[in-house]
Amino acid sequence: MRLALVLPLLTLAACAPGEPFTFEQNPVEVQRAWANAFSDQPFDTGPVSILTTEHGELHSYTLAPCRGGETVCAGSTQGPAGTVQMTEDYAVVSGAYAGRVFYLSPGGDGWLKKNGAYIPLAWDDESRITRWAVSRVTDQGQGLEAQTQ
Repeated sequence: MRLALVLPLLTLAACAPGEPFTFEQNPVEVQRAWANAFSDQPFDTGPVSILTTEHGELHSYTLAPCRGGETVCAGSTQGPAGTVQMTEDYAVVSGAYAGRVFYLSPGGDGWLKKNGAYIPLAWDDESRITRWAVSRVTDQGQGLEAQTQ
């Protein structure tokens, strides 16, 4: 009985290329299911802050759900409204910031499309960023090394 269980495993091991299996080798459907189940989703807890570099400089953006959750606004719920389209891999926000389209993927990364070029970005929900900033200010320098490592 044990030989019947071990033989298929040995056969698979012999066929393995010798490289460790990575998450990216999973079918895209598995990666999407994992992201939807275990990653933060854009706008699931409110506004998101975005960081990206443009022309070598760090830029930040805020996108906030507005108008009853029907759209997303730039800067705050009172800012210019854009449209949100949900795809299998991204929340695509256009029209909020002129000339920019944001592709926000689950987990905190994505792309900014500007002038036809795609620039990597990072995003997080604002409540986490605010809590982190408040804890950094109130810590007054004690134990910061442990928090940032």
